[in-house]
Amino acid sequence: MAERTISEILEALARIETNLKIIAENGADHEERLRVLESKNGKRFEALTLSALTAAVLGVIGFILGKVF
Repeated sequence: MAERTISEILEALARIETNLKIIAENGADHEERLRVLESKNGKRFEALTLSALTAAVLGVIGFILGKVF
């Protein structure tokens, strides 16, 4: 009877270990996905800022060239 109980405990521990391993792998995958999503907004903002800055500089240059010629 004691051997059976120990065997059942060892089997339960093996299942728990397997489940923890799966949870750890999924957690790492979810963390990576979150980092990608968080970086997308930053990249879009940088692109928008660059476009606005480029348009402003070109506008000033066009204004100056319009006054000179």
